[in-house]
Amino acid sequence: MEMNTRVQVEHPVTEAVTGIDIVKQQFLIASGESIEHLTADEKGYALEVRVNAERCVIDGDGEVTFMPTPGKITKYRLPEQDDVELISMVDEGKTVSPFYDSLIIQIIIHGENRLDAIDRMRRYLEAVVIEGISTNISLVKRILSDETFRQGDYDTTYLPKFLNRIDVPALIAEIDEASGSRADVVDLDSLRIEGSQELRVLSPSTGVFYRTPSPSEPEYVNVGSEVEVDEVLCVLEAMKMFAPFRLTSCAGAGGALYPAGQRYRINRINVSNGQQVNEGDLLFVIEPMAAAPIAAL
Repeated sequence: MEMNTRVQVEHPVTEAVTGIDIVKQQFLIASGESIEHLTADEKGYALEVRVNAERCVIDGDGEVTFMPTPGKITKYRLPEQDDVELISMVDEGKTVSPFYDSLIIQIIIHGENRLDAIDRMRRYLEAVVIEGISTNISLVKRILSDETFRQGDYDTTYLPKFLNRIDVPALIAEIDEASGSRADVVDLDSLRIEGSQELRVLSPSTGVFYRTPSPSEPEYVNVGSEVEVDEVLCVLEAMKMFAPFRLTSCAGAGGALYPAGQRYRINRINVSNGQQVNEGDLLFVIEPMAAAPIAAL
């Protein structure tokens, strides 16, 4: 077991139901005063949602996962309400850095009871607008409407079970639409290099580019390497998470940009180890390999 001698990120929930300013009390303790006189008179129910700069993806193994999406926020609207407390690290025009945690906003709502707080949060999230980056708000709204969650019948296995019984592609599409993602305008023709068979490979998100899993290990690929679409080409590190990057990580309006079964040769690597890249930056130039001829019987 652990004991953290610091204020936890969930402390506003306690403050909302008790009316006690926990941070103020910590300063009073540090200055030598006593909190012996404090009494907590709990009223109602409080719920906190952590808004993360993340997008939902299906990885190369077919598993649902969430990847950080740092970048510039182009539109931002969080209405002010009496029953809502907002702790926000972002605003319109601000850039979410890839170097820190993906948490960008805490939304705390107070209600008469648990279901009232859930309903208030669900209605509030419908009015929230964040574009330029992806967030987990669409996922949270689905959870708040889920009867299993609403009935309080859940444990630490809830999220994977929930993801197994919902339409994940629809969730991904909703997250992309809410973020104003430009993925729907990317197609294979737009990636072709004029006058050649070469194709551009663009970064799907902001992050730090690494060609090796660690400094002591060999590069995933080099110029001249031949790869399948599900082979790892590099890793992109953002918000303390390392995401293996494959050609299958690239999607457009029609789904996968690079068809399964096709082999490609790496003609150029455009980024150096440790270099920060943004969404849409050129990572690699590749060329499709001709299919091997069928041997005569």
